Amino acid sequence: MRIPRALMVLAAALVAVTGFAVPAAAAGYDLRGTAVVEGGPYVPGEPVTVKYTVTNAGDSAYVAAGIVDQQGGTPFWVDSGWGDLGPGGPGATFQTGETREFRLTGGFIAPFAGDSRFRLSLSRLDGMTPPLAPVDVVVPLATGTTTISGQAFADADEDGVADPGEALAGAHVRLDGNETRTTDADGRYSFDDLPPGRYDVYPADAPGGWILGGGTSVRADGSTPVVDVPLRALRPLSETLHAEVALDNDSYRVGDPAVLTVELANTGQRVVSGVYGACDRGDIGRSLDITPAGWGELDYFGPGATIRPGETRTFRVPGTVTERAGRWGVLEQICDFTQDEAYHEGVPEAGDTAKILGLDGTSTGRIVTGTGEGVAGQQVTATDVDTGQVLTATTDADGNLTIAGPTGRYRLSVAGPWVLVGERPVYVASEAMNQNGWVFTRQPA
Repeated sequence: MRIPRALMVLAAALVAVTGFAVPAAAAGYDLRGTAVVEGGPYVPGEPVTVKYTVTNAGDSAYVAAGIVDQQGGTPFWVDSGWGDLGPGGPGATFQTGETREFRLTGGFIAPFAGDSRFRLSLSRLDGMTPPLAPVDVVVPLATGTTTISGQAFADADEDGVADPGEALAGAHVRLDGNETRTTDADGRYSFDDLPPGRYDVYPADAPGGWILGGGTSVRADGSTPVVDVPLRALRPLSETLHAEVALDNDSYRVGDPAVLTVELANTGQRVVSGVYGACDRGDIGRSLDITPAGWGELDYFGPGATIRPGETRTFRVPGTVTERAGRWGVLEQICDFTQDEAYHEGVPEAGDTAKILGLDGTSTGRIVTGTGEGVAGQQVTATDVDTGQVLTATTDADGNLTIAGPTGRYRLSVAGPWVLVGERPVYVASEAMNQNGWVFTRQPA
């Protein structure tokens, strides 16, 4: 009788979970296994690799599945590596003398209870054949605790070293976003007696306008009792470097070339080097397409530009108006300029806008009263911020309306002795980019 595969998989699950021993049968299978744990000791959250090698020293044999039978300690799961012997796989035939290697990768499951002990084997899933090529495996887990500590310092001379008098007291440091420490009078912080694991240490904020950077990820396995993570603070780059940007036209069409002029002025006493530019960090899509070659010295992945004390440098950055920006009807070139992402807060920013002509779209929203009820029959005027073109619409019985016309930024107003609360520009955009659902509240003027 042929056993349905679903029942065979269930039998395998029982073996893996409970260690239930199926009845042995006098079969002539001679599959032999060895296993090597790569690396270790491991910490929770780390990927684990076990190399399981199987050699067939007997006759040709069909095998249906690979089995992990937990024997004790921290539970281990296999994420990949079984190939055809994994769940739902077709199984495989081992020819006489054949050797196969399975690189099993996985990890640990809580609760953590010391070294993980399990048995690897192959199964025919017939309910009678004993486990084939069994081998016991021990994956070592790290033990011992680790203290992560360091000093925050205000690097006033920007030499990268904590000099006397540069200790930064009152700064906040976080561990994995949960625990927070405040630096003492010497600028020091400490997270003590941490169990094995991976921890992200990063600065939260600092007093006096300093920008604190220098966080990192620490692998704590107890082998190094104390791990030092210094945190360097700098003054905001915008205190010495100032930026202006300008587009070369007031309006464009999709596909048009455009030039962004960037001016960077250094009013400080030190050379500012390694400066690069970035625009549209939120990937909204209302900016130019600028290639690395177009950015030149200011390329994000390049060495960066140098601006000397008292110097103002001008860069011409060519780009192209994209269809995505055209669907918004407006080019918004909002850019910042920095030296290091770890100190991005407080960098100089600048922007310019221009109209993009040629496409139509819609914007859908609602006008409500102060209690949230829709205002019926309310006439709404939408005025294009860039061209002054006026569109009108009237709300339905529930206060809903749709404004249709050339894409772009519009400012709304209502007829009668009313004003809109929280008024802001809305975008009339083509269908693929439309962000419907804005709501304004009407109240007496």
